[in-house]
Amino acid sequence: MYVTPLLKRLLRRTGILFFIFLASSILPQIVTFPQRYDAGIATALHYIAVFALFFQAIIWVNALTAHWTDLYIERNKVNRLDATTIRAVAIVVRVTAGAILLLLAFEELGKNVTGLVTGLGISGIAIAFALQNILSDLFSAFSIVLDKPFVIGDAVQVDQLSGTVQRIGLKSTRILSDDGEEIVFSNSDILKSRLRNFGRMEERRAILATRVSGDTTPNILARIPVLLGEIIQAQPDVQFGRSHFKSIGDATIDFESVYYLKNTSYKVFMDTQQAIMLAVMQRLAEEKIELAVILEAAVKQKTAGRT
Repeated sequence: MYVTPLLKRLLRRTGILFFIFLASSILPQIVTFPQRYDAGIATALHYIAVFALFFQAIIWVNALTAHWTDLYIERNKVNRLDATTIRAVAIVVRVTAGAILLLLAFEELGKNVTGLVTGLGISGIAIAFALQNILSDLFSAFSIVLDKPFVIGDAVQVDQLSGTVQRIGLKSTRILSDDGEEIVFSNSDILKSRLRNFGRMEERRAILATRVSGDTTPNILARIPVLLGEIIQAQPDVQFGRSHFKSIGDATIDFESVYYLKNTSYKVFMDTQQAIMLAVMQRLAEEKIELAVILEAAVKQKTAGRT
């Protein structure tokens, strides 16, 4: 017999709580208790049945929400950024459904739901003051998920620490650092920090600084930008930007070259930088142009624009 994936998921999440509910509901109908204990036992079984059904219903709601969320993302081929937002909305749905089910459970037990809600509202104000830091992290989590400054899998740098986002929780965000250890940031702290998201790069912009001896003749100096441009353009998947005589130091003459890589991988950048620097040193040696210092390279991240 064919069973739908949703029904399978619900059956897998149906456990002992459901059978406790059934037993507590059926037992008073088939068992006769001593008269002096009958009312108390019946009341206790009713409470057990209500709360067992409540917790089982919470599990079912979570399963339903997860199923519909996964199905929507799969059918509509939602990208990673929007999928994070959809899952955040699913969490709100779960919390709201849980609150409604809790109120229904108390109403079934004959409690004054209106008074309970009023009491919870007053108590909530006091609790909010006591849990300011936790609530700040909680709201920051929703801000991260909805505004999406980063998502799971993005390579980021927070102040001087960098790594890959592994998990975005309600209180903290966990990042696997480049050195291999796990770094835990509170959500409020990470939003207050200077955050750089390398996962959104469309291209990587690199600056190559070349310093030659200060006694190099003007004719040779005029040829150096051309030589640097030829070397950079010879590299695969590299777009040459510019190369200029930049400044005159105390004993050096400085040139600055800019190039772009469409592949944003840091390894690809380092491989390309290494190849360019070795080629520059070899070409300048062939031209008998003396390097004042070892070549320096600096990389800047760029998502749009040119210099």
